[in-house]
Amino acid sequence: MLKYFISLTLLAALLDLGCGDKQTVSRDHIPVIKEQFYSLQEAVKNRDTAALDSLISEDMLDDDMDADSLFSFVYGADGSFAFDRFGDYEIFYTNKKARVDCYIMDSTAVKDRPAVFTFVLDDDRWLLKRFEAGHPRKDLDTVGTE
Repeated sequence: MLKYFISLTLLAALLDLGCGDKQTVSRDHIPVIKEQFYSLQEAVKNRDTAALDSLISEDMLDDDMDADSLFSFVYGADGSFAFDRFGDYEIFYTNKKARVDCYIMDSTAVKDRPAVFTFVLDDDRWLLKRFEAGHPRKDLDTVGTE
């Protein structure tokens, strides 16, 4: 009987550890991230360096990325791509970081330029930390945002 009681107690303790207090990710972040991503799109579309600078984290600057490198990334090295929007986007997020997978599109809406934008929560604002080509489609924890 004692073995049975010890086994049940041990099982209950293990279940408690496995189902511990995990912080639920707030859905309140979704509209805020969407708004920041839309602001990023509009700043890029209007080639508004001042607006773009207000959306960039200091971490991005530490990685030698800035408004000019983002413009070059979107419009191409020669500046000839006719950018219209970031289309077909998906948002992945936690309470501290977010990744937006999308396509850089012109008016034809061809999906041949996949891109990834990583945001970090800085105090109470979501700021752009990095951008890169491709769609990693990996778990958010594998995205290098720390």
